[in-house]
Amino acid sequence: MAMALWHFDLNEDEDLVIDQKPHWIMLVAPTVQLLLLVSLTALGVIFLPFLPSWAMLLPLAVFFFLAVRFGTRLGRYKASRLIVTSERLISSGGLLVRRVKEVPIAQISNLSYSQRLGERVLQFGSLQVDHSGESLHDVFNFVRRPERIVRLVSSQISRRSLGSGQTRSHSPLDELSKLATLRRDGSITQDEYEAAKSRLLNQI
Repeated sequence: MAMALWHFDLNEDEDLVIDQKPHWIMLVAPTVQLLLLVSLTALGVIFLPFLPSWAMLLPLAVFFFLAVRFGTRLGRYKASRLIVTSERLISSGGLLVRRVKEVPIAQISNLSYSQRLGERVLQFGSLQVDHSGESLHDVFNFVRRPERIVRLVSSQISRRSLGSGQTRSHSPLDELSKLATLRRDGSITQDEYEAAKSRLLNQI
């Protein structure tokens, strides 16, 4: 799957499960602020034509500040990714300096998410990952459908905790892994793989 601004390679026998950008709500606040300033400035020009020209310096300065803020937020939005594979949870971000965080699923001790009422309606929230790495936990904001991420990773953790001789039910990642194997073997096309994967993820 192609990813803008950054590329990573899967390990052998590692399957890509989810590759998603942050929720679009991340761009709402700077966009609304910029549009509001433009609207108020236009109304001022129309209804207050008697104001001296230097009075436009302040809204122009604020416009420049908000435009830079919007451009920075847009760049961060485009550069950010949250990726789940069968082996790792990966986050990438940063505009001028690329920051990549990889957490092996085997090291994740707890995965949780939080959503306010409005966030539940718009289907996004914050994701907290506790693991045995350098820090106690990592928090990711503006995550699309965080409950789906938690279920997928939790099912993988459960699968790893079970012995190879024990019987277990098939998890979504089991089905995704089977699909990936069929694709690699040429039994199904890439389009068929993407369609089947989308159906599985929508059921979670």
